[in-house]
Amino acid sequence: MLTMDKKAVSASEIAGLIDISAVKTESDLKAVNEIIEAAKTHRFICVFPMPGFLEHTIERLKDDSGVLVGGVVGFPSGGESTATKIFQAKENVAKGCDEVDMVMNVAKLKSGLFEEVLEDIIAVRKAIAPMPLKVIIETPLLEESEIAEASRIVMASGADFVKTGTGWSGATTLRHVEIIKAEVGDNVKIKVAGGVRDLDTLLAMRDMGACRFGIGKEAAINIMESLDGKSNGYA
Repeated sequence: MLTMDKKAVSASEIAGLIDISAVKTESDLKAVNEIIEAAKTHRFICVFPMPGFLEHTIERLKDDSGVLVGGVVGFPSGGESTATKIFQAKENVAKGCDEVDMVMNVAKLKSGLFEEVLEDIIAVRKAIAPMPLKVIIETPLLEESEIAEASRIVMASGADFVKTGTGWSGATTLRHVEIIKAEVGDNVKIKVAGGVRDLDTLLAMRDMGACRFGIGKEAAINIMESLDGKSNGYA
């Protein structure tokens, strides 16, 4: 039973918030094929593989216009040079992806090199405009003041989303989402990734302002199965 009083939501509404992903080091072809099939079945909005499987994913979904394919840049550290990130972003576009999630240079952010962090994002933004760009700030590694600063930088860059994490460094918390929302308001969208494993968490973060969620296969399917209307009051 959900711990919060919510109006009924549909499975299609929730599926439209989920970017299903297979972006771990060990995410092999089997794992990628599984998220592709899950996306087809549940109508998740987007599929994110690692770069080596991007073309395969696009080919498998080319006849399914309802499911987008996303490409990652600077994943998972964000420590690459700007030139490398631009090359990777353009390569993603050339292969046919629909969206790009890039990792902010977290080490430079923590070093106080804010202008360099901003310039890095702006360069990628310009390279792939007008394709949707989400910028991963890796909140589990940041102090609250750094989360706020990173959010302001993303907003200034012209990117479309602040994304909380890669999923490699820990879980996003409600507090992380609260800080980001306080900084960006409605100027930039929020994507949460890392630690969203149940419907309660997803709905709580949605109500705080998040509108996309990067989730692995098992958790994504579990969330959808909890929306079967049998016990939770959801249609």
